[in-house]
Amino acid sequence: MRTLVAVPVLLAVVAPVAYAQQSDVIPFDRMFPPASQQEMGLHKLTDAEREALRKHVQVLLFSAVRAKSWTIQNRPPVQQPARPVQPVEPQAPKDVYLGLGGGHWIKQNIGRGEFILLEDGSLWGIDPFDRLDATLWLTITSITVLKSSKGSPGYGYLLVNTDDGERAHAKYMGNK
Repeated sequence: MRTLVAVPVLLAVVAPVAYAQQSDVIPFDRMFPPASQQEMGLHKLTDAEREALRKHVQVLLFSAVRAKSWTIQNRPPVQQPARPVQPVEPQAPKDVYLGLGGGHWIKQNIGRGEFILLEDGSLWGIDPFDRLDATLWLTITSITVLKSSKGSPGYGYLLVNTDDGERAHAKYMGNK
């Protein structure tokens, strides 16, 4: 579609210049058709102002043609995407866990309670003050994940061992 619009615009600019190269003067009415003059308010200009504008536009047009900046061959190619662009689904920030609630279980206790990996692939860093309790948590222990504001700074979740009621504040580390 851009090419279809660009061609008439390019012809409108280049045609007067080609005409002018034969006669060295582009008439004002050729540069600005009477309907355009009316729309742009150019019909109010004096003859001297019209001539000054005509000369100025003609110099600009000749400069553009000489620099070949208006020719189609010298325009940079339009880059087409290699494949269709897919819309990006909004995602939660990496430190936000979307699986709050029960039904989780421990897949792996890493580093003696330093990290807990749940069945959904979520990895949790355990608050150092709660690691002693988490050290004893076993694989397949049932876990409920809750939001919490009572742990150490940065540990905004609470993992509750529903088998024995123990709790550990945790930091969501993302999915493994």
